Amino acid sequence: MNYYKSTGMDLTYREILKWGDKREEGVDPHMMKLIREKFGLTDADFREKHLPGSQPVKLDKPSLLKPGQLIFLKSIAGSENILTDDFSRAKYSYGKFYAELLDLRLNLVPDPPDAVVSPRNHDDIVRIVEFCNEERIPIIPVGGQSSVTGALRAPNGGIALDMTKYLNKIVRLNTVNKTVTVQAGMSGPAFEEELNRHGYTCGHFPQSFEYSTVGGWIAARGAGQASTGYGKIEDMVVALKVVTPAGVIETKEFPRTAQGWDIFRVFIGSEGTLGIITEATLNMHIYRPQNTASASFIFRSFEQAVEAMRKMIQSEYGKPHLFRISDPDETDIAFRTSGFDNTFSDKLLKMLGFMPGKRCLMFVTVEGEKDYAKFVMGKIKHTAGKGKGMYIGRSPVRKWLEQRYTSAYMRDPLMDMGIMADTLETAVTWESLLRLCSAAQAYVRKRPRAFMMIYISHVYENGANLYFTFLTPMEKGNEMKDFTAFHRGLVDTILENGGSISHHHGVGRVLAPWMEGHLGKTSMAALGAVKRHFDPNNIMNPGGTLGLQ
Repeated sequence: MNYYKSTGMDLTYREILKWGDKREEGVDPHMMKLIREKFGLTDADFREKHLPGSQPVKLDKPSLLKPGQLIFLKSIAGSENILTDDFSRAKYSYGKFYAELLDLRLNLVPDPPDAVVSPRNHDDIVRIVEFCNEERIPIIPVGGQSSVTGALRAPNGGIALDMTKYLNKIVRLNTVNKTVTVQAGMSGPAFEEELNRHGYTCGHFPQSFEYSTVGGWIAARGAGQASTGYGKIEDMVVALKVVTPAGVIETKEFPRTAQGWDIFRVFIGSEGTLGIITEATLNMHIYRPQNTASASFIFRSFEQAVEAMRKMIQSEYGKPHLFRISDPDETDIAFRTSGFDNTFSDKLLKMLGFMPGKRCLMFVTVEGEKDYAKFVMGKIKHTAGKGKGMYIGRSPVRKWLEQRYTSAYMRDPLMDMGIMADTLETAVTWESLLRLCSAAQAYVRKRPRAFMMIYISHVYENGANLYFTFLTPMEKGNEMKDFTAFHRGLVDTILENGGSISHHHGVGRVLAPWMEGHLGKTSMAALGAVKRHFDPNNIMNPGGTLGLQ
């Protein structure tokens, strides 16, 4: 069955590669002016879309599932829930990693699954995993497809297991325990909307929130924009139900135990390599948006902003929820693209010593009980003032929150213009943070016509994350090799200067080559032993995910 033809959907590579709701986005005039200045480009450089990916999807690899295997899968999930057409197989083999988007723009789909299967419930998944284990058919779990680690590709073929079509509901909302049990395929917006209706919030808002799922958050061990206050996803999970080739794991909803390892934590960050997460029980939080305290600050330098942030989080007077610093480059771009440059307020800031190229923005929100939010925000303002930061009101952070999910839409038009635009993120201790920032910027500046923005958005007592966004013109005709070499060098620079492989994107296949060198042989051997126990026939997302074969 070809669902897409029946709905009249455009069956091109571009339909797959575009982000989100796939609306056509342009680059606003302020950003366009900035790109011209940074890269020395003219109108002639933008007349045609570079590698638009407008060709119809056609795969070189036919489905290798045997007729009897397809028939059996249809008997489990229903024939209407099995797709083998080229477009479906291509669509479900890709996330949103830059190199994957380049592949699609070059009309390439090197690693498609043999079929897409949409299980209707947990029992369907049990039967599918049992059957695939017997037949040695690989399984790749697929959620919102916002992965940026190459974790959805199917280098060994097999089936893409679509978790979103049916497994997308809340199973139980327990107001006594203040927990919620939810199916893994439920999307972030649907989950949050239903919790809000009952007076609660999930507290987990990754940049990909609109197009990600609860199961994906857990499998990739993600973080949200308010994770400084609410915690990363591993801090929220209470129990899991997982289908593995070795059997079903279903942990109980205890607050804490001392009975050996917390077995469910093995699956947080496992990226589909051990089994299929079908349900999760999470802590939930009271939804009180009317109590949220917001503040924006500006500092004269990145060093001052980072030091103030460190003191705020280590003070023990309470944690903010959203906690974000933009480095000078991101701050300047924010001011320019918002039309703030050369306004009266901008001139006043310059008079006070907050100069372009050095000044940094800090955004803070504190949520929860009204008196708590007021108290913590008061302390934060005091600490910011002592650290030579200036309070500039609530409006900047509120405006940022209104458009916080829109930046992802910029990458498609930038790639249309021949601009390489990608991100990397890491975790680093306070003592190494500034050194790592300087080293990463120095690496990027070695490339002609390249620049990078850095921000901090997840903060801990012993350190923080760093999020890097780089832009540079593509080397046309050599786009993939150029990106791969540049990306590899930036990862090496991050690791050499005290950063982790990943803080919240996960590892997938993209960062897998660094796993053993970063974790050590003994740690990798332990991961391999766990993999062999739960997945002895290596059918769960095989082919290099997490550095596991």
